[in-house]
Amino acid sequence: MIGKVISGRYRVIQNLGSGGFGQTFVAEDLQLPDHHKCVVKRLQPTSSDTFVLEIASRLFETEARVLHKLGSHDRIPRLLAHFEEDHQFYLVQELIDGYELTKEVISIERSADGYPVGRMNEAQAIAFLIDVLETLVFVHQQGAIHRDIKPANLMRRRTDGKLVLIDFGAVKQVGTAVASNIGSTVAIGTDGYMPNEQAIGKPRPCSDLYAVGAIAVQGLTGVAPNLLSENLETGELAWRKSPDHAALKYRANVSDELAMIIDKLVKYDFRDRYQSAEAVLTDLRKLASPIAPSLLSTTVQTNFQGLVSAFNPNDDVATTVSSKISAMDHLQFSHKNRLVMIAVGIVSAIAVMGIVMWFRPSSAKYLFLSERAISDSDVANKSAIELDVMRNEVFARYGRRFKDPELQSYFNMQPWYKAIYEPDKFPEGLLTPTEQRNLEYIRDFQTRISQKPNSCDYTKRLISDPNPPINVRQGAGVDFAIVGKLDNGTQITVQSENQGWLQISAPIAGWVAANRTKPICL
Repeated sequence: MIGKVISGRYRVIQNLGSGGFGQTFVAEDLQLPDHHKCVVKRLQPTSSDTFVLEIASRLFETEARVLHKLGSHDRIPRLLAHFEEDHQFYLVQELIDGYELTKEVISIERSADGYPVGRMNEAQAIAFLIDVLETLVFVHQQGAIHRDIKPANLMRRRTDGKLVLIDFGAVKQVGTAVASNIGSTVAIGTDGYMPNEQAIGKPRPCSDLYAVGAIAVQGLTGVAPNLLSENLETGELAWRKSPDHAALKYRANVSDELAMIIDKLVKYDFRDRYQSAEAVLTDLRKLASPIAPSLLSTTVQTNFQGLVSAFNPNDDVATTVSSKISAMDHLQFSHKNRLVMIAVGIVSAIAVMGIVMWFRPSSAKYLFLSERAISDSDVANKSAIELDVMRNEVFARYGRRFKDPELQSYFNMQPWYKAIYEPDKFPEGLLTPTEQRNLEYIRDFQTRISQKPNSCDYTKRLISDPNPPINVRQGAGVDFAIVGKLDNGTQITVQSENQGWLQISAPIAGWVAANRTKPICL
């Protein structure tokens, strides 16, 4: 193809790569000054049958229309032309001057104790997520799903450093649709960045969100997502720290707040994920300023002066309160609450203490955390969720909001809860020494529990998948032949693990995806 002129206008000068349904080239536009460079994609249907070509032509035209609409976004390459020549279909797109994100996420160093060193710190990971998700908001609003978001399909533009989303899979979409019409199914995507629903040909917008989360994990850990182990108790990616049983050791230095967002991005079940890019952005943008931890740090203390000055008697109280809480919270405040706040603005710090105590109603479940020192008997036999609620109730009684939507939803249902402070505006000095000590005690207890060996049998697992049955394959990967299928609840015997796949010996010999199974635990 090098040197060939297509459509009498585009001369191919460089081969960029090839895939299952076509090839990509750099070409010169002979009809523009300076022979401006562009990208030419050649789509090749897998059959020359007339029926297949007719379907390909129709789908190609539809795909070109979608790409033309998407190209109006600044961070998506513009579609310059599309045409058919000699039973082959061509797309001509804008060439992005930049480099693949691959260069920014592949680990090139190891720590002194042998762990891969991630190329992103937390601030960089947040910036990456916001950059890509801003583009995905537009893509999904147009009714499109990218289906193959990975580092190689994100270009760092040299002119402004922004990430440009490329390769919208026109080749794969046309090829898949044609293949489906002739009796076979082809999965679109790349292993590690592709969630399970996409692997069975049912992608959703949140499938793209999974891929974005997987790239963030790769940037933080220095490990490709298809090499990560899973939590054998939950089936989710164990990305923050490699499990004891994992052959590859890794870890991520990340705050609980960001980890919570990423966890929700890469949930195995699409129903548990964020359902829109806008929702993720809302949570991420709250991390732009310093975040108050759910557990109070003993090294950070404030006094009541900040709270007193927040209600200066010379200020307009209604305006002051509005500046401290969201518009929704302001509407929810009763007339009585406003009068109390006005009183706080007039009186001294003693009155401030009074209003704080007003928000400590006896109906709260764990009021004893403010009254006495606790022991193991107070926290034993409680689930991880109950422990989270327990320690965060202290903050809730002071009117703190929460970044975690489940926690926020729980406290919203409590009749005594009144939200006052955004998470990053919470005055940590409100907590008493007893409360602070108890929160630290719960934190230490949770750490001790998490470090205890579990009683799971890693060699015996159960099939568990939202879309059963699952395929048993000849080898560790979707490219291997299917040798059988297994329904949910079927017990399997595991022999080994390889890049997210389990080799099983019973009831069928073969390989199954690890994240479609769960352990048998006592």
